[in-house]
Amino acid sequence: MQDFCRGISKAVGLVETKPSKRLHVDDRLAEQVFKDVADTIGRPIFEKLARGPRQRSDRIPRKLKDGREVDIYELVLHALASMQPGLVSLEYEDLRTAIKEVSSSQIPQLHEVARVLKHMATIASTDQSSTPVIDFEEDEKKLHITDPFFAFYLRWGDLVK
Repeated sequence: MQDFCRGISKAVGLVETKPSKRLHVDDRLAEQVFKDVADTIGRPIFEKLARGPRQRSDRIPRKLKDGREVDIYELVLHALASMQPGLVSLEYEDLRTAIKEVSSSQIPQLHEVARVLKHMATIASTDQSSTPVIDFEEDEKKLHITDPFFAFYLRWGDLVK
């Protein structure tokens, strides 16, 4: 909350307390503040998940509909972001649909996506944050987004930086 207040105050040029001043925050300003805050609170873990584990061989490039090439880890994260999830559990089929929507090339097989989600859950659990940002139930093929900051980043963060 403090980050939002600081961002809005900075954006409107408010530098001291003025009890009688009312601030008008339009949607455009709110969106910009949300994006700025998202980049400060969620970017580091997003980058770790996007990198994935150390690779033994080159990853297959996959094309997004916007023309950029990404690997399977980034593809899965872009699909998750397109779903704009909150703190939810996601079924594999929903994620697969989102992957189809963001990808302009052949989508990965179930076992490939499951492997990526398993690796991401491992990375998230070994991160220094207090709680893993995601958890993957391999048997059920369910992904749980457990961290509100990560969910916020998926909704508002700039995935391209």
